[in-house]
Amino acid sequence: MRYFRSSSLWVAYFTVCFSMLFVAPASAYIDPASGSIIFQAVVGGAMAVGLGIKLFWRRIAAFFSRKR
Repeated sequence: MRYFRSSSLWVAYFTVCFSMLFVAPASAYIDPASGSIIFQAVVGGAMAVGLGIKLFWRRIAAFFSRKR
């Protein structure tokens, strides 16, 4: 519960986890265009994370290099 400061976030997390228990199997076909969109989303997400790390690198490095 330490990670969930907001009760609405906790309810949303519980709802998503609970709904995953009742997912029906689907016989679906993923065509090449869908695969391309998924690939673009993954690459875009990786680039966004990389840019975020680049922009905040000094703060991240300072956080881990502090002497305690």
